[in-house]
Amino acid sequence: MYRIPVPYLKLSEDFDIINVSQSVTHIFYPVSSFLDLVDLDSKAKFKQIKTIPSPGVMELNLKTTDSPTTLFTVYFHYQQKEKLIHLVCMNETSAFQHVQLEFQQWRKQLENNDWNEIVTTNGEPNPSFEFYKKQAERKISTINDLLGIITDDLSEVGKLEYIKLIQSELEDIKVLLRS
Repeated sequence: MYRIPVPYLKLSEDFDIINVSQSVTHIFYPVSSFLDLVDLDSKAKFKQIKTIPSPGVMELNLKTTDSPTTLFTVYFHYQQKEKLIHLVCMNETSAFQHVQLEFQQWRKQLENNDWNEIVTTNGEPNPSFEFYKKQAERKISTINDLLGIITDDLSEVGKLEYIKLIQSELEDIKVLLRS
């Protein structure tokens, strides 16, 4: 079990940790109860795991060695007869940070360029610039649509501010493209 390549935890029915995979030892602090790793706001949600149909999935804020709260998608399987709970915890924060970094790079690029010089070539509009500008606006709309899909999930775990921040950055980029 120690060599399983994902963060896997085997718990007792009382949430005591019985066994873990090696990657867990790099992500989380050594504790005897999984509840010690669960953020205060997520504890009540996690304790319902025995009443939720199994196998299942939930998002939890967990305490890691890198951060006091990190968003994880937790895949679980509760075996009532054996009184065991199996968890696989996948870190979701890095995906949001990656998207946020990309938006910041786009914004900086748009702010640092003088679009009036790029739009015209010898007094004529540059058709390839207009094409890329429309492509960028379409991609921003697609990203906004995709963010709408995960808004409810993030709202449930108290991370709606990430979506609002990303949408605000996207709107700023759209305004820069249109100016």
